[in-house]
Amino acid sequence: MVDNPYPSGLYGPETLYEPENVNTNPGDDPSWISGPVWDMSKQWGPIDAVIGGTQYLREHATELLPIEAREEQEAWQRRVYHAVMSPFTTRVAEQCASLILRKAINLTSRTEDGEVDPYWLDLKENVDGLGTDIDTFARRIIISSVLYGHSACIVDYPSTEVAPNLAVERELGHRPYFVHIDARQILGWRKDVGSPIAPITQIRINELVSEAVGEFGDKVIRQVRVLEPGKWRVYRQKTDGGNGGSDASGWVLWGEGTTSLNEIPIAVTYSNKVSELISKPPLLPIANLNILHTQRQADLCHSLHVAALPIIVLQGFQDEDSEIGLSANTAILLPPDGKAYYVEPASSAFQAQQSFITQLEQQMSSLGLSTLFAQKMGAETAESKRLSRTDSDSLLSVVSKNLEAALQLAFDMAGEYVGMESPLVQISRDFDLQQLDGPQVQSYLQLWMNGAITQETFLQMLKEGEVLPAIEVDEEVELTQQEKESNMALLPTANQEAAREEGEEYDDETPAEAA
Repeated sequence: MVDNPYPSGLYGPETLYEPENVNTNPGDDPSWISGPVWDMSKQWGPIDAVIGGTQYLREHATELLPIEAREEQEAWQRRVYHAVMSPFTTRVAEQCASLILRKAINLTSRTEDGEVDPYWLDLKENVDGLGTDIDTFARRIIISSVLYGHSACIVDYPSTEVAPNLAVERELGHRPYFVHIDARQILGWRKDVGSPIAPITQIRINELVSEAVGEFGDKVIRQVRVLEPGKWRVYRQKTDGGNGGSDASGWVLWGEGTTSLNEIPIAVTYSNKVSELISKPPLLPIANLNILHTQRQADLCHSLHVAALPIIVLQGFQDEDSEIGLSANTAILLPPDGKAYYVEPASSAFQAQQSFITQLEQQMSSLGLSTLFAQKMGAETAESKRLSRTDSDSLLSVVSKNLEAALQLAFDMAGEYVGMESPLVQISRDFDLQQLDGPQVQSYLQLWMNGAITQETFLQMLKEGEVLPAIEVDEEVELTQQEKESNMALLPTANQEAAREEGEEYDDETPAEAA
């Protein structure tokens, strides 16, 4: 197996390994890598490098920072140790997820004025059975999709005993849960030939699971999960202690079962789709520049390190007899025609390298989501804002729509598991971080006062511009009207004013209160 050092905070342990049977006969080997997956994986190398960061750089330094001609091994290792991988690419993916999910994912009822069943609200707060809420789970899906081109979510429903109805299932704790699947885990799939729109009939997923050994130990076991409409199978290698019938490929059938769905319970989110389960990493150009930036920055850092240690030159000094100790308490005796001086490079020698590194950073900013690298906080016209956000909003919109459709499909399949109507999943398309400023608020206020827009529209614009908190506009309008009516009831009437002017006493009670 080929070890790929992924950071544990971004992906689960199941993505740490990839199968090694690329050049073997597929036959009935469940771990066989299909041709489309193998072709996609050729573009994942730069993404792996930037995700792995400095650790990946140092472990693969022979390829990323190769040793120069006549360079000593010790000097090369020192150069590698000084090198770091700047997180430009991963930062773009994280900011992309932050913009898409800057407003929480909402679940709404399919019926007008209906309420979402508390069952779905509970599931929203713990979608994977491990306490992860829907927004955190969706963030992982977005980051994985933006980096590799797509990612998936499996909807599973474990049940150890049959429950007669939904109420009993809830008491027993049976519930569907979501599992994030990285693009690297999908080994291959199969479709019915003859129709380009035929559904997928089989998909194979590479997984790593941990099993306890003794009282304190554990071991990591690799397995391949095969999903088909209405059923599933899990294969493990013989050396992993699997049971069941074996085949010539060295894998054994470890477990199998059925599902209540007539489709494969998987939902895919794409960021740069080519075909079904085939995509290209949208940030690949930035990843390549990120690697080049790391290489040039490593050269500059090493050059600065060498330049910081100038070489002393002793002209006319004979060093056969003794060694020289350089300190403030020692002196060097030179012949009358000798002299001592330091040799160091000119500071201008590093300006070209620094200028090239700056250009690379600018290219990464312009190639990728430029507005994600640095938000403009100064004054801008509406047209310049719109043009500057065209490219970024395009990718954000694609990922957002795909994520919404994938989560909707996941909730629909969860609803089929439990026999309930699923809610509607809604993700905000408001990716603009610019809030309404004072002049804009004043303009909307003037429109409302002139009767050009309604109070509902005015409050909705303030809400979307993040001037007001997340209020219910209709409820706010009703409360405002009630407050106006209450204030009107407290105003003095004409009879009350006339009585006060004449100095007479007048009953402040309204006719209704007097009655």
